[in-house]
Amino acid sequence: MTADLALRGSTLRTPALGATLLRCSLYLGPLSAAVAAARPLGHVPWQVPTGTLLLGWSVAQAFAGLGALVARRSGAGPAVRLVALGFAAAAGLWTALALLLPAGLVGPDRLPAVAVGVCGLLSLGTVTAALVSRTEATVVRWSLPCWLLAAVGIAGTVGDTYAQRVPVTLLLPFAVALAAVRAFLPAFGTARIGRLDAADLRLGGVRLLLGAAQATCVALLWRAGPPTATSPVVLPLLAAGPLLEALIGWHRRQVQAGLDAAESGREFRTHVSGVTVVTVAALLPPLAAGVALAVAAYRLPAGSSTAGVLVLAGGVLLSGVLGITLLLVVRGRTGVAAVLAVVPPLAALATPVVPALPPNPLPTVVALLAAAHLAGLLIVARTTADSRRTS
Repeated sequence: MTADLALRGSTLRTPALGATLLRCSLYLGPLSAAVAAARPLGHVPWQVPTGTLLLGWSVAQAFAGLGALVARRSGAGPAVRLVALGFAAAAGLWTALALLLPAGLVGPDRLPAVAVGVCGLLSLGTVTAALVSRTEATVVRWSLPCWLLAAVGIAGTVGDTYAQRVPVTLLLPFAVALAAVRAFLPAFGTARIGRLDAADLRLGGVRLLLGAAQATCVALLWRAGPPTATSPVVLPLLAAGPLLEALIGWHRRQVQAGLDAAESGREFRTHVSGVTVVTVAALLPPLAAGVALAVAAYRLPAGSSTAGVLVLAGGVLLSGVLGITLLLVVRGRTGVAAVLAVVPPLAALATPVVPALPPNPLPTVVALLAAAHLAGLLIVARTTADSRRTS
């Protein structure tokens, strides 16, 4: 039986790899929308895209978890409707903030700030709805206009005269709305969402906190690095996020398979020990790569792009912390996951008032992420070895 357990799903099968690549493509929707919106983003204060990221990613994390619960209980339609309600509330909150906050934070003309925020939230809501309804492939196809506009925008930036004639800024809201209409189509059904109990709401709250902490780390790395260092933060998250989600899904399936098929407690513990070794080993590369990049940044010749390499190191480490915290949430260690996610950004924000720390916050942020990653690995090694059934 032990051999059977070891063989059952011991590797990521081709469908799992295909689903991972599909999710990578799905996340390209919001990224391509941001690339296509480079011109309007350049005309609003930096607080506008940062606030959109903070609010949108937090809501996406919370309602992805809640939507998955509702989808298992009531189907895709109620789950997508819940996601739609969550992002509608977020869009209303953003609009109110954009109209009420001082002009120094949102710009003298408030309508661009409202438009940027609503489009960003709609794009992230599209991804969340596609995930909970399992319509990733369809939504990716409907997101192709966003990809095309991003490519046209890049071509126009490098001097292509034909691309410069395309009204990318005017067409982008329609492209975002097109993908959103398809993603939220299952919401127009008759099935009820159902009641969410206290445990469900607590899970949503923890995931909201995790999303806020992750978005804050991205914003800190972006603001602490050079002006052109946005992509070194985003690219590791774009690549590693779906891979780590696939790892978490594999881990859950393996523990469940062991609980269902093991004939003795000893056999199950042996099986889970092997799953734990594979899980921790898969979470090690982001830590090793992030630390190696950070060390390499300080060995570059004077005048080199040290800050850019440090930002890349921070992005890699943050992707690992993201996977660790999500895995801890799956295993029921929500409090530990919240602390692990929140401590690095809070400590980084507090560094300006600590005289002993360097004035440049970027090395501090990277060091804190490395420490959180290492601590998370130790916690995961202990947590994943227990015999509780995953939720």
